[in-house]
Amino acid sequence: MLLLPRYILKAISACAFLVLVSGDALGETEVWRLDLSTDSGEVPPEAFSAWMETNGFKPFNWLLFKRRPEYWRIGPCDDAPEPCLIMQEKDSSSHIIYPLEPSLAVEDTLVVELAYRVEVQAEGASLDQKDREDAPLRIFLSFRTKDDLLHLALTDSAAHAAGTVVKSERKPDNIRYYMLPDRSDADVYQAGSYPVKTIFQKAFGPADPGELVAIGIKSDSNNLGGESLAYLKTLRLVRQPFAETE
Repeated sequence: MLLLPRYILKAISACAFLVLVSGDALGETEVWRLDLSTDSGEVPPEAFSAWMETNGFKPFNWLLFKRRPEYWRIGPCDDAPEPCLIMQEKDSSSHIIYPLEPSLAVEDTLVVELAYRVEVQAEGASLDQKDREDAPLRIFLSFRTKDDLLHLALTDSAAHAAGTVVKSERKPDNIRYYMLPDRSDADVYQAGSYPVKTIFQKAFGPADPGELVAIGIKSDSNNLGGESLAYLKTLRLVRQPFAETE
């Protein structure tokens, strides 16, 4: 009887966000996931910062500011048995980062899997103008190439066409936003798989992406002074031997 091989990956760090997993029958292997499991299934906003740092995330630092979430929480995710990361903004900005240690070689097989729903977004946003650069959901991928540190954000925004790349006005010139598919229904979770190398090269050109050194999650409404609300149900990094191209 021929048994399919099952490989246990080395844990990237000791925190609960890195789950030991094995390859499935199709050859797909999970290498990282956002694990929102807690004893109670909920983390209120006032406890979120402690939970975040206990589990290996850090707030994004910019000058003297730390983008520490004020309103984010973990709670019920509609009818799903697992909880969601509930990302709420009220004229605010939140950005958390998970350093990948050791870093991950991107190669042709690395894929981001996402499932999320946007319920409220700030009106009038435009990601190519830094004073209107609000979005209810951005998944940042940070790459150490041979020449630079580059940041690619998978972004939900009604302001730009799906599948397009938007260049940030911010300096240094190392940030690109890749627009996620248009939302079909406000009550439906958007789910998809995104080949990392293909999208990186669409955003930055044909250079090799090098290594993935961090993954980040961001939402904001502070530039336009409005509110936003998004539910993040799934965020995984997987190896797919036959990852589809864009």
